Amino acid sequence: MSRKHVKATEENQSNDKIEDAVVDPFTVIKEGVSPKLSPKSDGTLEYQIAIRDDEKEFYIRVSKNSSSGLFSKAWVRLEDIFTLLDEQKDKTMKSAVLKPVVAGGSSNSVGFMASVLRTISILEPVPDNVFLHRLSERYETVKTELRALAAESDD
Repeated sequence: MSRKHVKATEENQSNDKIEDAVVDPFTVIKEGVSPKLSPKSDGTLEYQIAIRDDEKEFYIRVSKNSSSGLFSKAWVRLEDIFTLLDEQKDKTMKSAVLKPVVAGGSSNSVGFMASVLRTISILEPVPDNVFLHRLSERYETVKTELRALAAESDD
């Protein structure tokens, strides 16, 4: 996997000196595109999976929406998502189940994150209801693979 470091931002630059620097501690290891949940929605969502360099933990976020709809670009710790979803085994769920871990006041944020989680095979749609989810058949495998990658980054 190729690694791309998220660009650091700089603030208050004078006389070629950086007085204050804000450094993004995330190294993006995967980027992808996801369809939205609703078949009536236009556009796609872009997402990123990253390692937080100081914690060696995986995070995920929706980074871009190609059409309309406000949403949060905040990083969400994947272990928090796993903990939440582990409680949902053998259940169907709405996107709102993600509210405790997905930041932002927009109702789109949880729906967009659910779309991404489907794309990476953590969730899958419930037959006959495009807006309901369940854990995918690959959930445990994907979780194990992501944890192994995080452990490798520790080396």
